[in-house]
Amino acid sequence: MSAAARDVLHANRQTPGGIERGGLLFVDSGDVRGLILSLVTPSHPDDKADSHALLLSDTRCRVEIETANERGLRLIGFWHSHPETVPHLSGKDIASFKSFGRRNHVDMPWPVAVIVGRSTSVDGLKAWSIRPSGIYAAQLVAPVYTCVSD
Repeated sequence: MSAAARDVLHANRQTPGGIERGGLLFVDSGDVRGLILSLVTPSHPDDKADSHALLLSDTRCRVEIETANERGLRLIGFWHSHPETVPHLSGKDIASFKSFGRRNHVDMPWPVAVIVGRSTSVDGLKAWSIRPSGIYAAQLVAPVYTCVSD
């Protein structure tokens, strides 16, 4: 993951009593180092959010996807924050990620779902792959993520 991507996730942890935050996840498919999370977009004022729900603005998503595509980046999913220390994938999250995948199936047939909890430790960041055959939790291994130069 790029340092800039990491910084966006860390800066958007949900504070006590705060609202959910979220954005899009992009990789550079042409990067010779492999699939690296190159761009994480921050929360946007047009999103609809409260302490336990987030609906990303379709307009903002379309603009961000087109802008990223012009830079050679490809959408792989979206992230959002949770008010819990260690995030868990809820039924509401699954429905939200699947709905996002349906709305963006041309750009991203199998979304990656990232949830950022309040903990700054390894347990505070979780990822899943949403596939027609099921939902697969990412297996985190040390190092959990490595930052590469942007």
